Amino acid sequence: MAVKKSETDMNHVDQKVFKMAAMLDTTIRFHADSVQLDEKELTYADTWLKKERDPLLVTILATITGARDPENAEGAEAEGTAEAA
Repeated sequence: MAVKKSETDMNHVDQKVFKMAAMLDTTIRFHADSVQLDEKELTYADTWLKKERDPLLVTILATITGARDPENAEGAEAEGTAEAA
C-alpha cells in the first residue's frame, strides 16, 4: 500500500517547534538583559556555564554571560587562537 506524501510530511511539526524555539529564545534574551551581574557574579555564572549539562540552563547562562553573542564568540575565538600560537 502506497503512503501518500501528506501522510508522512511533518513540516507542520517542524514549524510548530521552530515557532516555540523562537518564542523561548526571544523571552530568554529579553529577560537576560535585565540581569545585571558584577564581575564576581559574572565569573561565577561563567564557571557554572562550563559545568552545566542542562541545555536550557546552558542557554540561559550563555545568554547572561554574553557567550551567545556572536561578537563575544569571535573575540573569544581570536583569543584562543592567539594563545595557541
